[in-house]
Amino acid sequence: MKGLSVGGGAVARGAVVLLILFLPRHLPAGPPGPARLEFVSLPSSVTVDNPIFSPAEGTLEITIGHRGGAAGYVVTASSGRSGSFAPRVMAFQGILGILFPGLDYNLYTPDNEILRDFPGSLSRQEVLWGNFGNSGSSLSTQTRTVTVRVPPDQFVRRGAYHDRVVFSLYRGRSPRLEELVLVERRAVAVQSVTPTVAQIRISGQHSYEMNFHQLAPGQRQSAVLEYRANVGFRIEASSQHGGVLANQTVPGGEPIPYQLRLRGLPVNLSRPGLVDVNLLFGTTREFETIPLEVTIGSFGQVTPGRFEDVITFTISAF
Repeated sequence: MKGLSVGGGAVARGAVVLLILFLPRHLPAGPPGPARLEFVSLPSSVTVDNPIFSPAEGTLEITIGHRGGAAGYVVTASSGRSGSFAPRVMAFQGILGILFPGLDYNLYTPDNEILRDFPGSLSRQEVLWGNFGNSGSSLSTQTRTVTVRVPPDQFVRRGAYHDRVVFSLYRGRSPRLEELVLVERRAVAVQSVTPTVAQIRISGQHSYEMNFHQLAPGQRQSAVLEYRANVGFRIEASSQHGGVLANQTVPGGEPIPYQLRLRGLPVNLSRPGLVDVNLLFGTTREFETIPLEVTIGSFGQVTPGRFEDVITFTISAF
């Protein structure tokens, strides 16, 4: 066109300038895709050790992931190997595991109810549940916490305990099996360790004194040797002075004999000796007892003073 300057000059009279604008077109969003749920995070194991005389607990964090349209979910947990929810039981691990009782425990929801599984009628307090809105193609997550509790006063055998619980993720909003669709299942190992317990005392005391005051032949005092262990054990007795009362006031003076009896049977304290042995099973939580008796033997003229011996009872675990 004559008069149009390539260098950017003026447009000649009579020229036509077309201005074309390209505006973005906003298309309405389409319907969301189908809801997809998954376990994003679920530990393969959880460990809560058994302190025996006090309760213990740990936590298990479960993260649910979601993409697509709005959906609800429900998570349940199986009863484990025992087949019971009240309580669940970890089995003792070892060759002789079938001979020993298991360790009670349970799983609890955020509502402090036992986490359960189908079949049967369940309430929302007995499962993990939640709802997602439309997440589109982005991953949305929700995390729920399960509490693992080991009750106190479980005097079980020393060692490792184990259970296997299967967690099931369902799509749906009601904890009714007929209204849910199973999405995924995963197994979690529940583990615990019980420490060794081997305890011994005399009449409820860790240090016990028999005071005969003015010594005379035939004097007698009694007490009770008490012990417990959650494993095989042996009990030994030893004497500081070889089974006689030594003169503490005049060292080297004539000693005074005495006789220790356990269960009515004499014990030779001239050297350390075995009192009792249990090769495998240990005891119950309650202390077992052995009657203990000390009788002063015959003696003649001795140098006056304070006479003493120390008997030590030792329990050792196998």
